[in-house]
Amino acid sequence: MNIKNNQNENNQKNFKNKWGNVVTACITPFDQDLKVDFKEFKKLISYLENHTDSILIFGTTGESPTLNLKEKIEISKFVKENTNLPVIANISSNNYEKALKEMEKLNKMDLDGYLITTPYYNKPPQDSLYDYFYNLSLNTDKPIMIYNIPSRTGIDLLPDTIVELAKIDNIIALKQSHSDISKVIEIKAKLIKNNLDNKFFIYSGDDILTLPLLSLGAYGVVSVASHLIGKELKQMIKEFNNNPSLSYQIHYKYYDLFNVLFITTNPIPVKQAMEFLGFNVNNLRKPLRKANEKEKQTILQVLQNLGLLNINIKVSS
Repeated sequence: MNIKNNQNENNQKNFKNKWGNVVTACITPFDQDLKVDFKEFKKLISYLENHTDSILIFGTTGESPTLNLKEKIEISKFVKENTNLPVIANISSNNYEKALKEMEKLNKMDLDGYLITTPYYNKPPQDSLYDYFYNLSLNTDKPIMIYNIPSRTGIDLLPDTIVELAKIDNIIALKQSHSDISKVIEIKAKLIKNNLDNKFFIYSGDDILTLPLLSLGAYGVVSVASHLIGKELKQMIKEFNNNPSLSYQIHYKYYDLFNVLFITTNPIPVKQAMEFLGFNVNNLRKPLRKANEKEKQTILQVLQNLGLLNINIKVSS
């Protein structure tokens, strides 16, 4: 791989991770006309402040493919104005110029970083993937989390490429959604070998893999389940080193929840679950749909079994 000078000349400063251990991949509320419902969004943000360390907006869980740039800018501004938590914006594109244009617009917002997804569908080789992230990193002074999810993008960002990207000043984290957890072992080993493990943080991209990845050196999770059990996930991560048995108990207690939130395409189940909790968020833009009756009953049963329908929701109006 032909690697450029890894020091980002636009960003000669020490980037720290201010995102915490639990990043909630936030759903996007739509009204009956499928316009962004900012009133319900405010209610949701107020609730999440007690359940997460930071908020990721318009990721896949936030139905980013259906949002235009104007809506993303409006959401960015609104969420930042209504929370003191760090706010991370997702950029997903297989077109570099489009991604750059989006970044240039979002740079004007007071955001706390970006989650940038590997380009999907056109399957660039590893040196092209490096080039994509490298050049985007030159165009912002915000910290970046790279997102590797081969099941959706059709391309795997390999450990060697990830480690080279970790040498760039403002690329400070990885969201790893990969069925082969041995990849995390390889990534962590190479980060340590290159003295990057204290600068670069690995987040699980799957709630059900958070505990296993903690044992391999991961730092946290970009979570869907934190909409419902954010406090518990924060506790699970916090206690892992000092009281691992408690972490195991939390993990296995919510095993069924982790699974039911992916019984069909995300975010269909979590939007249904949040409707059961009293949030008017269960409208989805095409090509997605609401949960069908069988899915609804399965989700409802899990929430009832875990006592999650008794959550006392305190939100500001």
